[in-house]
Order: sequence, then C-alpha cells, then structure tokens
Amino acid sequence: MRPDPSLLADAGPERCIATWLDLMRTADKLLLAGIRRDVGPGGDVLKAYRRWYADHMREHHEAVQQMIRRLGAADGEQADAR
Repeated sequence: MRPDPSLLADAGPERCIATWLDLMRTADKLLLAGIRRDVGPGGDVLKAYRRWYADHMREHHEAVQQMIRRLGAADGEQADAR
C-alpha cells in the first residue's frame, strides 16, 4: 500500500522531519517488540538485536554488491554496442 502523497502536501520541512522521526521511532519499537517476543522473557534482547543487525547489514551489502555488478554488466553491454 502506497502512502497518499497529499497527506503532507501542505506541511513544511519541520513537520515532514517530525513525521519521519516518529515513523522511525515507531519502527524501532516494533522491531524491538518482535525481538523481545522471539527471545522470550529471560532472553538477551541486545544480543539478539546485534545478531539481527549484523544479518540485515550482510544482506544489504550483498544486495548492493549485486546491483553494482548488474550496473557494471549493463554498462559493459552499452559500451559493446557503441
């Protein structure tokens, strides 16, 4: 579902930034709630968060590397067509 761009059409930069910060804080709370649920009452939330973050960054790095390879391949194909 895409957000309605008209929701902040009349908002100034301060309101847009405040809304973005609120969304980021809410996302963090939801993430930590899910991690707390996964580790249980006696689990180490910080350790689980660090593990999640390391996995997330590894996946992100792999995705970026793949995009770079694709762009390089596409650039090479364009150079060959010239």
